Amino acid sequence: MVLFLYPISCEHKKPWFALMSPMTQVPTIKDNNFVLSESVAIVRYLVRKFEVMDHWYPEDLKQRAKIDEFLAWHHVNLRQKIIKVFKEEVINPFVHGKKPDQSQLQEHLEDLNKTLTFLQKHILGDKEYLFGDDITVGDLFAVSEIIQTNTSGRDVLKDFPKLRQWLDLVRATMTPVFEEVHGDLFKFRDEIIAKQKEERREEKVKQLREIRRRESTEPEGEVITLELDDNLNIKPEQNGGSIKEETTNDDSKEENDTEATVQVGGN
Repeated sequence: MVLFLYPISCEHKKPWFALMSPMTQVPTIKDNNFVLSESVAIVRYLVRKFEVMDHWYPEDLKQRAKIDEFLAWHHVNLRQKIIKVFKEEVINPFVHGKKPDQSQLQEHLEDLNKTLTFLQKHILGDKEYLFGDDITVGDLFAVSEIIQTNTSGRDVLKDFPKLRQWLDLVRATMTPVFEEVHGDLFKFRDEIIAKQKEERREEKVKQLREIRRRESTEPEGEVITLELDDNLNIKPEQNGGSIKEETTNDDSKEENDTEATVQVGGN
């Protein structure tokens, strides 16, 4: 049986879970009466208990040692740096209701870029996967961390083409399991992006109201139409009292216009 718990809701901290696993961490497995926490320990246990293809965690001493080296490095480097970005940009605003500290976020992103530079240059190099021509558990651990940063719509790999190609390859290799495993994360991402767009839209309506209040010659009480495309990028064109915004996002070629009305001089 597989039981899915959601760390954000702190289900794993509840008494019933603590009785099974005093560490109160996810992931945790229970194999009959044997309970084990920590993802790396769980993966090693499963590989040794069940017959899996050798490429996942090779029997070869040196190949396995290089994967183990990465898993040890990853835990205090890649994972740690990504957790800081994820917490500041996702957990604080969307779980705790706190605005991101932009100076802290920028510092965390700079640290993450240094780690990604190391990952691309010294670990991936010119290989297809992190450890050669076939996928390993190391690739899965790395990708599962990096993809979390996309929850806020941020692409941390935009300046790392080799890592982008590698991540896409891992995703394709693991389809459809990849989509299934990360389904809840992608759903959370879509909810966050929708909320961000609505907040940006509301802010632009306020800005337009203030501009018209200060500069407009239209009579007080006149209604002005604000047209916004789906990306809500600021590139206004004034035309007869209306503003039309055009997308500057190359990833989206479609326009889904929305309208809002602003009353000049209104409260």
